[in-house]
Amino acid sequence: MLYEAGRFAPSDRIASAGAGSFSEACEGERMDEAIGRQFRSIPLRWRGARRPMKDVSKSIARWASVQPQRPAVVDENVALSYGELDEHAGRWIGFLQSAGVAPGDEILLLLDNRAEFVAVLIAAVRADFVPIALNVHFTAEDIASLAARTRASILITTRTFANERDFEEKLSFRVYCLEELDLCDYPNCAGSATELGSDIVFFSSGTTGAPKGIVVPKSVFDMALPPADSGTAPQAHLLCRPLFFRAHLTAACNILQEGGTVVLSGQADFDAWINAMALRRVSFVSMGPIDLMGLLKFFERTGAKFPSSVNHLMITGAPLPDSLKATVTRRMPDLKVTDLYGTSETGAIAMIDNDEWAARGGSCGKPAFFLHAVVRGENGKELPAREVGEVWVKTRYRMREYYGDPAATSETIEDDYIGTGDLGFLDEQGYLHLSGRKRDLINRSGFHIFPEEVENVLRAARDVEDAVVVGLDHPERMQEPVAFIRLRDQGRKDGSSESAKIQELLAHCESRLARYKVPAAVWFVQDIPVNAAGKADRRRLAQRAVLPREGTFG
Repeated sequence: MLYEAGRFAPSDRIASAGAGSFSEACEGERMDEAIGRQFRSIPLRWRGARRPMKDVSKSIARWASVQPQRPAVVDENVALSYGELDEHAGRWIGFLQSAGVAPGDEILLLLDNRAEFVAVLIAAVRADFVPIALNVHFTAEDIASLAARTRASILITTRTFANERDFEEKLSFRVYCLEELDLCDYPNCAGSATELGSDIVFFSSGTTGAPKGIVVPKSVFDMALPPADSGTAPQAHLLCRPLFFRAHLTAACNILQEGGTVVLSGQADFDAWINAMALRRVSFVSMGPIDLMGLLKFFERTGAKFPSSVNHLMITGAPLPDSLKATVTRRMPDLKVTDLYGTSETGAIAMIDNDEWAARGGSCGKPAFFLHAVVRGENGKELPAREVGEVWVKTRYRMREYYGDPAATSETIEDDYIGTGDLGFLDEQGYLHLSGRKRDLINRSGFHIFPEEVENVLRAARDVEDAVVVGLDHPERMQEPVAFIRLRDQGRKDGSSESAKIQELLAHCESRLARYKVPAAVWFVQDIPVNAAGKADRRRLAQRAVLPREGTFG
């Protein structure tokens, strides 16, 4: 049985779970009442203390010594206070050391969003192990292939994942399941961190071929944030997307450095999200554009809304389309919404709040103060304002390299700048505007088409809820753009009405786009597949489509 100090009962009251635990200390009280009572007893010498921490593990140790009962990480089943999280991390170090893991050694993590994921990562940071975070959608074959590329000899996962993939039969290295470990059997160790530090590796893509391992120094996750005032209740932040993505792990580290509470969701369930927001009095929510679109539909269908505690949404993973920005502005005028642009290789690049959307149409904001962004042409030269090229970024938060791939690393990193693979331009005021991904650019008879431009036009059409445009190979024209449309009315249509709707959409495009940008075909779909990052899976969509024999362009 996994060490369970801090486990919550499924109600708004906190169940007792062991001597000294936050749960026991607050038994019989609502969480917010208990937190207030605990903070009133804090020694005055700690109130208002604001000391920047060297890294997130030291922040946790500091909070554990000052306010051990302060809530740190919460999932659907478990809540860990800072004291418990600090102890869990120490016992994970003890377990991993007993399993033969030494500083610099790699460990594979196949875990969904849960409190123990955070504990293992903190242990790795503290003891200079190298965690390799895996996408939970990887198959046993994917994992075996990745393991062969790494120096890892141990995998930490859950019994559910192990059973689903038949790991015992398909993997040759050691597999440990959370449910079968009792951390109480292992000492609480401080670790033996070296001066050199270690890395965190993310193998989380794979939607465009073999996934690349993104090697990020652990120092990158230290944002040098001052801790919150020790005399105030912690702010609760809900993370809807997986921690095996860099953006969300970074968010978790930032929250913990400030002494906040990380609320984790392990499922894409709108009811569960709203309940977690209400129960934990969440003020900040991080999600992807697809999540926000689905949540708005859920609100429209059920009459639900954000709890009054929520005051800030952060959208990551992909830029918000203008049509969705307009919906957010109309339906949530009093909520602060931040659209954040970044990549796994660079971290955050730019962000823009909803109070600037109207004045800066289509922009993802000004590049952050701690980095330098330029736009380069195909010859590598910097381009003037409003000329489209690839976005390159210089930042201390960039990745170190691609794991075991020096060729890809040298192609991506040049003079300490990283090529993002995103196309866009900077305007005269320094705001960044994105046009699309280089790899998604459609080449139609030598004419370049940005899918996002066509998608935004389609999303503005009557009855269109969402649209994705992909390029399909064509023997004469190189590629042809094909549109996948999800209508607001999901009912099955007869042939004539579907044909009429297609002609209506094509006419809509023809009136707003150059002729070569108009899709060659339109396909209606019930759902647009997304990957674990919440982005449209263009490759899966392209596999569904067939081009018409006759085209209308050229």
